[in-house]
Amino acid sequence: MNLLTRWWKLLSGYFAQYPAVLSGYIIYSYYFVSTMSFYRHIRHASMDRFQIFWNFDGLIWMWLLAFVLVRVIRYRSSLDEKERLQLEQERQIAVQQTQLSTMREVIRTLQHEINNPLAIILGYLNQAERKAKEDEDMLKDLAEIKAGAHRIRKTILDFSNAQKYATIESPAGTMADPRSESRKS
Repeated sequence: MNLLTRWWKLLSGYFAQYPAVLSGYIIYSYYFVSTMSFYRHIRHASMDRFQIFWNFDGLIWMWLLAFVLVRVIRYRSSLDEKERLQLEQERQIAVQQTQLSTMREVIRTLQHEINNPLAIILGYLNQAERKAKEDEDMLKDLAEIKAGAHRIRKTILDFSNAQKYATIESPAGTMADPRSESRKS
């Protein structure tokens, strides 16, 4: 029984891959049987009782059956292909979700590690601004430093709130670009 099962799987796999061969076997097997019946009638019957249609009437139906069989197998194969593509897309979505959650965890860790020293820097900047009220050049420099610190904080916040990430080309090379719900592309 095991040998018969293996043989059936091998044969059905072959015919699923090459459905035209199966339809050819069906058509020409019937054609062979009809032809043998035709020759037997010629040998044993008189010409007035002989009717060709009765010997070959099923051949047209067998060709039609083989055509339908090929179409059914092609349809089933296309469904299998669609199913495979859908599974591949689901796998890619799962991988992207895993990458996104991993990136968020890394960004949260970086946010914590960067925000603590950044808070200290901003505190000392406020203190330095109070001390340098009369020095315009010093206030401009401190404002520039403060703007840079706020820019760092905003960038880290954007990355931590991003829903997905894209890559962009920059003079420094390929960089990650966080995308939020309102800025999808």
